Order: sequence, then C-alpha cells, then structure tokens
Amino acid sequence: MNILWTFAPILLFVFIFVGSGVYFSLMGYEKAFAIVPPVIAIIPSIILAWVRNRKPSEEKTAEFLAGIGEKDIVYMCMIFLLAGAFGEVTKSIGSIESLVNCTISFVPAKFLLIGIFLISAFLSTAIGSALGTVAAVGPVAADFCLHASGISMPVAMGAVVGGAFFGDNLSLVSDTTIVSISSQGANVKKKFNINLRIAAIATLITIFAMCLSATVTVDKIHGHDFSLILISPYIILLVLAFNRVNILVCLTLSILFSGIIGHCCHADYSMMQFCNDINAGFLKVYGVLLLGLMVGGLSGLIGSDAVKEVARIISERLRNKTESKMPQFIIGGLASMFTFLLSNNVIAIICCGKIAKGIAKHNGISPHYSATILEVFACGVKGLLPHGTQVLLAASLAGISPLSILPRVYYCHALIIVSILFILFVDKKSPIVN
Repeated sequence: MNILWTFAPILLFVFIFVGSGVYFSLMGYEKAFAIVPPVIAIIPSIILAWVRNRKPSEEKTAEFLAGIGEKDIVYMCMIFLLAGAFGEVTKSIGSIESLVNCTISFVPAKFLLIGIFLISAFLSTAIGSALGTVAAVGPVAADFCLHASGISMPVAMGAVVGGAFFGDNLSLVSDTTIVSISSQGANVKKKFNINLRIAAIATLITIFAMCLSATVTVDKIHGHDFSLILISPYIILLVLAFNRVNILVCLTLSILFSGIIGHCCHADYSMMQFCNDINAGFLKVYGVLLLGLMVGGLSGLIGSDAVKEVARIISERLRNKTESKMPQFIIGGLASMFTFLLSNNVIAIICCGKIAKGIAKHNGISPHYSATILEVFACGVKGLLPHGTQVLLAASLAGISPLSILPRVYYCHALIIVSILFILFVDKKSPIVN
C-alpha cells in the first residue's frame, strides 16, 4: 500500500491550508492563515476521499457518519464546548484579571522576568489557552518593560510565550491535552505524571537561562488589586481534576460555581448574562469542534483498516529497532511535522493521532506515553513558529518582530531538548511510564 496515496486527502488539506496561508502572507494580508479557515480547507479533502472510496454511496455515507460519531471524537467535542464556556464565564466575572494581578503582587522585583514566565505558566495551566494567556499577560509584561532596566521587550515576550505553552502542554482543559489523551485512549493522571516530569526539568532550564539573560532593576511597579474569591473557580477545577473526577463533571461543576461566584461578587451579573457567557464560550470553540468532527468523518472515509495498515507497515520497518527508540521519535516527528505545516498543534494531533496510536500499539508503547510524546513535541514546535498565532500576538502587543522573540522562547527550546533526552534515556516499560 502506498502510504502517500492512502493519506492523499490529509496531504491535500495540508497543502490547501498552508499554501493559502503562505500565499496571503506574501500578498501582505494580516492573519493570512485565517483567511481560508481549516474547516473550509478540509472540504476538498473530504470530496477526494469520497471519490476515491469505491464503495456504494450508502456505505460511504455510513462510514463518514460513523467517523463523526466515534466515541473519542464526540467526547473531545463535549470537552471543547465546556472548556470554552468555562473560559468565557471566568473572563466575564474577572477571574483571569484577578489571577494575573494576584500572581504579580507576590513576585519580588528582582525576579521580574522569572515572574512573568511563572505568571503565564500558572494562568495558562488554569485556563488551558496559550493564546488567551498571551493576550492577558502580554500587555502586563510590556508595561513592566517600561518600568525596568536590564530586560528587553523580546526577552519579556519570550517569557510570556514560553509560560503560555507550559500550560498549553500541561493544563487538563487545554485543547492539546484533550486531543492527545482522547486520540490515544490515555489515562489522564498517568499522562500528566509523565508530562510533569518533562515540563519540570524544562522549567528549571528555562529559569536558569533567564537568570543568565538579564539582570533586572525595577524603577516602578503599579499596585494590582485581586480577589481570592474570583480565583476560586480555578482552584475548584484543579482540585476536582486531581481527585479523578471525570473531566466533563469537573468542567460542568466549575462553570456552575463560576456563575455563583460571579453573581455574589457582581450584583449586575444575572442569570441571563451567565447564559450568554456560556453561549459565547460555545461559539468561540465551534471552529475547532467542527474541524474535529470533519476530521473524524474524513478518517471514516479513509478507513480504519488503512490507518492500521500504515501503522503496521511503519512498525514492520521498525522491527528489531525498538531499542533504538525509533517508534517514539516517529510519533514525535509526526506531531512536529504536522504542527509546522499547519501552524496549529491541535489540528496536528487530530491529523496524526490515529497513526500514532497504531504505531504505539504495535510497538508496546503505553497510551499515556504516546499521548505525552505527541503533546510535548506539538507544543514545543508551535512556540517556535514565526507564523504561530501566539508569537504573532506577542509581537503585535510589544510592537516588535516575531523573529526577535523566537530565540528567547527558552521554555519551548528546553521542552524539545528534554523530550528527546527523555525518549533516549527513559525506558518505555519503566514504572514511571506504565
């Protein structure tokens, strides 16, 4: 079986999405990669898969709908909806602003650069959005640079982006975590334990690099008000999640708790506003939700047998090479390649998740290990893309070039290096993994 021909529909999607983004970038358009949305770019791919499938129309329709209705796809979409609602409600009641201000208030001035990184890391872990974190912390970091000497704007924005991807990689409600876990059928807690070890080492390296890169002297920092009550929805979410409560239940209870807190803290926060915020949160994630459904349908048309066959072919070629860690590197390479091409780590994991799962199954790699590999490489590469949305937003907030930020995103550099060393020197059958 020709692997390229098997996945021609997915390659067509990559070509249309990336090609259009590059074209409009050269034409000077802003947000060039958003002009042709991925949900539109995937339609020709579905048509190609439909035409190439030789079965009767009724069977093809059944396969397409079966792919959309696959349990993991539906589960992922439900989490997307609830995570979007939680983010919008907490933003509306002022929890995000309060969380940022709280962290700022406890950061010693001489550790300002490290503090910016930790603020971004904590916030992104709480809300599960790297882009939302850059939008929230970026202006604060830019303001700090105006009142401090010894710290440049690119270094500060690199700290913001790096911290944002710390949470995007680790947060229990981030899109990448949801997709990686659901695509591999992984255990949430086991995956988190592996991922935390990698992230902790990368964080220590990042902090060391920041200590070497700047000696900060602060001239003036404004006071920041915060409310511990407004921060409590994030604490509730984390406590529930770490006590093995189902993530759908965690999010639902946290949304309801956020609404109650919003009404208690703001007299004008009504039930109507609460419902509108939930609806707004649903609408914000409709794009990635639709894409997830369409990718599921596309996989149905391609056929699970084809995916299994490709995974088998790769595994056969890797026979007697498992000790060289080649299967793990291929999983990481797939995540990196699709992230680079698509400039979207969520879409990348969706596209290569089934292949990675097949490779992991054939080579005895546990699901939570393969999920970790997928996510760390996808997040690490995304933070180093000059056309990545987080880097572009940080650059626009600071008024600097995206290229000046990339060398200073220390965390993403460290994350990739530590992940490679982890694959090389940690046995996949060790207690840490299984």
